[in-house]
Amino acid sequence: MIKVNRKIDIEPGFDMGLIAPPERLIFFDIETTGLKAGQSSLYLIGTVDFHEGLWWLSQFFAEDPSEEPALLSAFSDIISEKKKGQDHVILVSFNGDTFDIPYIREVERQYGKPSSFRDTVSLDLLKEIRPFKKLTGLPNLRLKTVEKLFGVMREDVYSGGELIYVYEEYLRLSHILKGGCEDTELNEALRNKCLDCLLLHNAEDIADMPLCMGILSYRLLKDGEFTLRKAEVTKDPVSGGEIYDAVFSLKAPLPKGVYYEDENFVLSVSEDGSSLMEVTARLVNTEMRYYFQDFKNYYYLPFEDYAIHKSVGEFVDRKNRRQATAQTCYTKKEGLFIPEPEPVFTPVFYRTYKGMKYAEFCEEMLKDTGKIKEYVLSVLDMSINAGYN
Repeated sequence: MIKVNRKIDIEPGFDMGLIAPPERLIFFDIETTGLKAGQSSLYLIGTVDFHEGLWWLSQFFAEDPSEEPALLSAFSDIISEKKKGQDHVILVSFNGDTFDIPYIREVERQYGKPSSFRDTVSLDLLKEIRPFKKLTGLPNLRLKTVEKLFGVMREDVYSGGELIYVYEEYLRLSHILKGGCEDTELNEALRNKCLDCLLLHNAEDIADMPLCMGILSYRLLKDGEFTLRKAEVTKDPVSGGEIYDAVFSLKAPLPKGVYYEDENFVLSVSEDGSSLMEVTARLVNTEMRYYFQDFKNYYYLPFEDYAIHKSVGEFVDRKNRRQATAQTCYTKKEGLFIPEPEPVFTPVFYRTYKGMKYAEFCEEMLKDTGKIKEYVLSVLDMSINAGYN
């Protein structure tokens, strides 16, 4: 087994203390010859962790598939060492919940080894960024694509799948060298080139992960980690209509701004590093409907175009009333209304049955900080779900 352990210079663009002390984190990635343990082999495990005030990169490379158990032991030792004096260890990966962790667990089971993942917490950066794929304009969710959000430029040009053939070539050349050959120097150079390619790809995967921790700023945004700066009603310079406008300070800046717009809302976070989010909603001055839920207890009056309770409707001529349905069981009100994805401000009004929800606008909507945040989170959730792919 080949071991690599070296210091690396990393300046994460995200305050990891917002999630956990850096000393509790282990970034890791594995390289295998296939997707399924038992039908392929694990040939490389790499980790990056922070201790003694420095970032360290470690790699464990199997010179032969028979060295799988040694790789597992080395990985387990790193986790065990990190656990000392810690409540728990956080294992940071990219797609680790789906691939790396299940793969290692299965290989450990096959060799009868105890699980390395006891008393650990998984933080899968792919899961963190996936809901924001459309909102951030990412064409796909490959690690190399996500890295570009943070300005990461790679030297490595291979994919994990392509490196399977590089590892097979490494093994072939090792077998030739063990058997003795005339071109020893050439074959050693070729084998070393294969090894360099394999180590470089894995090293860049794990060394770039701390740089990509800014992904978690999207989670903080979704969790409501922002504070209200102002809420006001302004005039739309184009239509002249009134707009509800709320501006917030984010707890952590986003690596890339987001923008969402539909006929009712605009949500934006700029890319200038100001950590400001603005949400606007178009207010409408019109007539709305409030729908009663227990429509069986109401009559609909077609000439008046509203519903009344049967206790009152009994006095209306039968020719001028009919049994209300869910669609006709409403009363009407004119006023200034604000759209809302979910009923935060109540009561809830509609223009049409089961259409966009509205609430009658009032001054409290500019003052109640808790309700304003709840309202903005509903707009954010809607924008995420609208863009989820």
